[in-house]
Amino acid sequence: MLRDMAIDSRPRRVTELNQWRGRAMLIEAMTLLTATSAAQRWVPMARWSRVLGTPRAVPSEWNDKPIDQLTTEAASLAEYRVVIAITRGAHLLPWKPTCLAEAAAGQVMLARRGEPGVVVVGLRPTADDVWAAHAWLLGRVGALTGGPAAAGFSATTVFARANSPH
Repeated sequence: MLRDMAIDSRPRRVTELNQWRGRAMLIEAMTLLTATSAAQRWVPMARWSRVLGTPRAVPSEWNDKPIDQLTTEAASLAEYRVVIAITRGAHLLPWKPTCLAEAAAGQVMLARRGEPGVVVVGLRPTADDVWAAHAWLLGRVGALTGGPAAAGFSATTVFARANSPH
């Protein structure tokens, strides 16, 4: 009987550990969403944009590729967990974080886990001769945050970390 209890308790411990990891990632996401939202509001972007990585030119092969056809799947378990944490964290905050805050928080979380990420900032003309801006985070395979809302935007700046494939 003692042996059976030891076998039965192992999955429970693993499940509890995974729940705590999920909670820790959620708290991390909410903290980063708060910090990037505050930085975006009160600090000039030139001072905090290094969190996103190094600004680079948009790759030439992206010029003819429609952004609305970006896949929205995660390539690894780490990417998937980051997406879930950012999505849940954004819903739990008392304000709606901007697309740039979500992309920046996701970029930091990916970097902490050794995963590559690319933050893309795009522009789109509006009827008022004003430009609308949008940011999204790309992982190894596709958009992790902001992908579906990127339709109609043209990528203008790419922020990449040293370990990113783009």
